[in-house]
Amino acid sequence: MVPCIGDSLVVFMHLPWDATLAALMAALLHATWNAVLKGGNDRLADASLLFLFAGTLGLVSTFFAPPIDPSAWIWVIATSLLHVPYVYFLARAYENGDLSHVYTIARGLPPILVVTLAALLLGEIPSFMGLFGVMMISLGILTVGMTPGAHAHGTGLAVLVALTITLYTLSDGIGVRASGSPLAYNGWIFFGSALSCMTMAFVLRGRRLVAYAQVYWKRAMLGGVMSFIAYGLVLWAMTRASIGGVSALRETSVVFAALIGMVLLGERAAARRLAGAVIVAAGAVILKFA
Repeated sequence: MVPCIGDSLVVFMHLPWDATLAALMAALLHATWNAVLKGGNDRLADASLLFLFAGTLGLVSTFFAPPIDPSAWIWVIATSLLHVPYVYFLARAYENGDLSHVYTIARGLPPILVVTLAALLLGEIPSFMGLFGVMMISLGILTVGMTPGAHAHGTGLAVLVALTITLYTLSDGIGVRASGSPLAYNGWIFFGSALSCMTMAFVLRGRRLVAYAQVYWKRAMLGGVMSFIAYGLVLWAMTRASIGGVSALRETSVVFAALIGMVLLGERAAARRLAGAVIVAAGAVILKFA
């Protein structure tokens, strides 16, 4: 049984195959839409428009799912607001660093942070092997991203992205369990995030956002669809397994991001990145069978 706030302490639960596969599929989709964002000319505008399309899809999806429990609305609001700093810092980070560097820093810190906070707040206490698997995933991700000569400012921004990811992951892990309707919850958080992010984009970009959207709407639509599906898979997996375990598996997207960065974006295929990817994969296997 998945624990909630107030439950007694429980041992980090085994990850069923369906939750594992859902998290890994989400990882691939997440790395792909981040590559789409990295390839844009205005990352903040691209990310905000992405959420606009995902939010529209999310609103439509709520008509085909049971309504969420009223207790989940506070978490919908929290996640929607957290996406403002998430999008802002992510866009700024991509302006200052390579995809494979920024993405790996941003995704490398959350697994261990999420596991720690989930243990303190939700009673999801990891087994020794489960914790070892999560630590290997974080270590491997950071190994991939911590490349010599990396832009310090981009690294700092990526750390801020990691903190926002940690916070909204915990918010959504609690919220989706309280909602009783993962599909509707996914729809509402994307709709709420679209409202908050588009408000930020209009404040910072003004009318230029409209002109930009007329040219690059197809890219935003593609990223929005992938993002909506990817996070829907993550939320569903969190109703089947621990928040920390699902979060760690989702961050194996760094392997896909590194490959995309090297193969499609022409980024350097450093040995350190390849070694880090192997560590991530090993950590994922350990976590699955812990």
